[in-house]
Amino acid sequence: MDLSGVSETEEIKPSPTRAKPFGAFEWMVARRYLGATRSGSGISLISIIAFIGITLAVMVLIIVMSVMQGFRAKLIESLLGVNPHFQITSSFGTPLTDAEKTAEAVRQVPGVISATPTVASFSYASTANGEGAAFVQGVPLKALKELDFITGPDHLVAGSLDGYGEGKFGGKKIIISSGLATKLYAGVGSQVRLISAQGAETPFGTTPRSKFYEVGAIFHIGNSQFDELFVFMPFEQAQLFFNRRDGADFIDVRVENPEQIDDMVEDIMLAAGPGHAGLTWQQLNAAYYNALQVERGMMRVIVSFIMLVASMLIAMGLIMMVKDKMSDIAILKTMGTTNGSVMRIFFLSGALVSVAGTITGVVLGALFSLNIGAIEKFLSKRLGIDLFSAEIYLFDEMPAQMQISEIMFVVVMAITLSCIATLYPAWRASRLDPVEALRYE
Repeated sequence: MDLSGVSETEEIKPSPTRAKPFGAFEWMVARRYLGATRSGSGISLISIIAFIGITLAVMVLIIVMSVMQGFRAKLIESLLGVNPHFQITSSFGTPLTDAEKTAEAVRQVPGVISATPTVASFSYASTANGEGAAFVQGVPLKALKELDFITGPDHLVAGSLDGYGEGKFGGKKIIISSGLATKLYAGVGSQVRLISAQGAETPFGTTPRSKFYEVGAIFHIGNSQFDELFVFMPFEQAQLFFNRRDGADFIDVRVENPEQIDDMVEDIMLAAGPGHAGLTWQQLNAAYYNALQVERGMMRVIVSFIMLVASMLIAMGLIMMVKDKMSDIAILKTMGTTNGSVMRIFFLSGALVSVAGTITGVVLGALFSLNIGAIEKFLSKRLGIDLFSAEIYLFDEMPAQMQISEIMFVVVMAITLSCIATLYPAWRASRLDPVEALRYE
């Protein structure tokens, strides 16, 4: 070794070897700091509490968001099943006299599945044993068969469509919803009396019209509010019963993607021509739709606050860990560990708890959400009470639907807030003065 350039008074000092950022040394120390030591037996307990806090927070949030998403999907599904995706009416407030011609033009619009002239009005239904309000819709047999939410194999619970639309003016067979059938104590073949205020016009005004119809089938939607209301009858019979002559109340338009109906409104109205007005399914069900949108936004705010509370558990644990490890930190610094390395060690300790708790919470939340119906039925049976009443919550069973985007939102929020919460105690640890820490040791 050539030492000619070095003076006698100069001392050759070896440069200290520094640990790589986030290297094996820092990971090893971070893992060890999460465990208990003889001088601080409560540290592991604090780590466990922080882990449980993150786990429960993530699990509960995934369950709640899955249930809320399930409610949203189920409600929208039932709304779209029995209501038009887009409704075309006369802009003059009168029945549509050119309904079939307009419907044929609308069917040519790309993305439109069907366009059906429909007569609809509220009526009063009664039998010898019961009575109740009913919303009667007159639709042709072909259109009725296309409504899977009404006549699909999972929804048509009794009877059949045989004889529907057959006979003079479409005949006298109707199909009714299961809840209304229960109210009327009616079954397949029962005679139901419908009373309409829109009857025959006389010199003394419009007189109510009353007529008996035979129940041909009973359907079950799964939404208790709708199941107590709907009646379907042949289109021509509805025209006669509600005094529509040759007109229709509206055109029921169904499209391939109801969520994108706003992009199709202009084309549909252009095809319908002047003299027509239209409403999307969101506008027809504004109260439901707006409530769902508000609920979705507020749920994200609630998620953030719950995760903030859970992340504070990690910050608390790290602060207590720093106090317990003051002498260890001082020794590390005297051995050449840099401030940045100390900060990264405590940051990794908090991140380990956060990631482990988040993964565990996701797994438990997913398992609970996938089996929430069975869990609800088990608890209802054990407790002897109906925890999910269809009369209150509209649906027969508790819906839950997990979305990858929502789960990822919870995961990212949990890890991000937890890591942010570790920064301050990690920074405090890095600023510790070794002399002060070792003074009373």
